[in-house]
Amino acid sequence: MPNKENILIFIDWFLPGYKAGGPIQSVNNIVHHLHVDYNISIVTSNKDLGEELPYNDIEFNTWQIKENYRIIYLDETHQQSKFYGELFNLGNFNYVYFNSLFSIKFTLLPLWTCKNTAIKRVLAPRGMVGKGALAIKPLKKKLFIALFKLKGLHKKVVWHATSALEKEEIINQFGADLDIRIAPNLSSKMKPYKAKHKEENHLNVFFLSRIALKKNLLKALEFVFKTDSSQNINFSIIGPVDETEYWESCEAFIKQMPKHIAVNYLGAIPNYKLKDVLQNQHVLLLPTMHENFGHVIMESWQNGCAVIISDQTPWIDLKIKHIGYDIPIAGTENFVKAIHHFSEMKADDFKVWSKSAYNFAETFTQKPELVSDTKKLFK
Repeated sequence: MPNKENILIFIDWFLPGYKAGGPIQSVNNIVHHLHVDYNISIVTSNKDLGEELPYNDIEFNTWQIKENYRIIYLDETHQQSKFYGELFNLGNFNYVYFNSLFSIKFTLLPLWTCKNTAIKRVLAPRGMVGKGALAIKPLKKKLFIALFKLKGLHKKVVWHATSALEKEEIINQFGADLDIRIAPNLSSKMKPYKAKHKEENHLNVFFLSRIALKKNLLKALEFVFKTDSSQNINFSIIGPVDETEYWESCEAFIKQMPKHIAVNYLGAIPNYKLKDVLQNQHVLLLPTMHENFGHVIMESWQNGCAVIISDQTPWIDLKIKHIGYDIPIAGTENFVKAIHHFSEMKADDFKVWSKSAYNFAETFTQKPELVSDTKKLFK
């Protein structure tokens, strides 16, 4: 349609990549819900997260046409200001959307390149300005934020906050005199509810995220370790290894697990295969240091899994809704109690929590204002 406006999206990793997790799904869902009203183009790298080799059977540095969007996969020599300048000059874009804060090549460089153009700029920090996130490599991040503010870039964008909590985090780091708009992340379409098999004193608990300090797998292992030997716990770890040394620490801890706990590392699983894996799971265990939204939390609920998460997310008061627990990270005893609570459940009791989780996700993801709020980012 010739009257549709044009959105250009920058993201470090995109489909067919999957190891970067939530951000890929965030952008994919934006495309799914907005492509009818906008022409969408995506700029990304030619490798998946953590991979040294580029994708097979994909042409690089030239536009590829997909069903609902077009995309260009850049090799490293094209991830620079000169090429971005050519994209902006030739593309006739109305809006450019940056899917990260601390990305040099896919936020800072293109943002600097188009700072004096008429293109409207939208920036999604993706939870990177939360207290827990900033505590990791703090000096490097403080320097980046200081430089960002010194150049005045924080006032040249519309900030995409996914919650009121993230809006406050942006204000705390960059000040109140900003254009900040709240639009919760969009989600994929849900499949019909399927009841899960659950036995008393048995629990299939899983960790679903990148294996990195921020996501706190080591703490999760510690909580599982402290469960009573009367419980039969299967703990599945799903996600790519993002920090090798951290994973080695986790592996060393896994070797100490008592006999009543079985730990399985399933690796990174593409999103389209995740539903089949989660059908056999009961509870997500994610004592994360920070999430601005937490796609894996919503995906767990969408698949009828309750959650045991930290209080460092927008999701609170979960117990009264019968969809999980939100617990301070330091509360080891309460995490263990929550695991016991689910493990000791009989099938009928667990079904109440499982169906509540599914219903909560269905109600949240089908709100029509979610799409309209996202469109408001580009007005």
